[in-house]
Amino acid sequence: MQKIILLALFATLAACAARSNVKLADPQATKLAPHVGQVCMLRSPLPEGVKHKVLGNINSSKQTYGSVNELLPLMAADARAIGADTVINLNTSQKMGAWAWARPVGTGVAVKLEDKGSFNCASSGGELR
Repeated sequence: MQKIILLALFATLAACAARSNVKLADPQATKLAPHVGQVCMLRSPLPEGVKHKVLGNINSSKQTYGSVNELLPLMAADARAIGADTVINLNTSQKMGAWAWARPVGTGVAVKLEDKGSFNCASSGGELR
C-alpha cells in the first residue's frame, strides 16, 4: 500500500513541474539543426528591417505556483532544439489554474534570424538566455 501511495505522490508532483512545447509553423519544412548558443528573449517584435524566418510558437506553463522566470530557460531550450536563435513577442503572466490561484504561463514566437550580426539583442530590449 505504501508503494502505491508513493507512486501516486510522485506522479502528482511530476505533473506540477514547469513544461514547455513547440508547435512548428510548418511541420513539412526542412528541420534546422539544434544549437547550444544563447537565445535572445524579446518581449516585442523584431525591429523593422530585420529579416527572419518564423519556425514555430512556444507555449510554457506550470500547474502550480511559481515564477515566470522558471519558464524562460525551458522556452530558450525549446527554441535551441528547433534551431531558433530568438524568441519574439514573449509574453509571460500569471493565470488562474485548477491547482493554483496564480500559475506562471508564457508564450512566444521562435524565429531564425537571416543575419545574426545585424541584430543586437540587448539594444533591442531583449535578454540572452
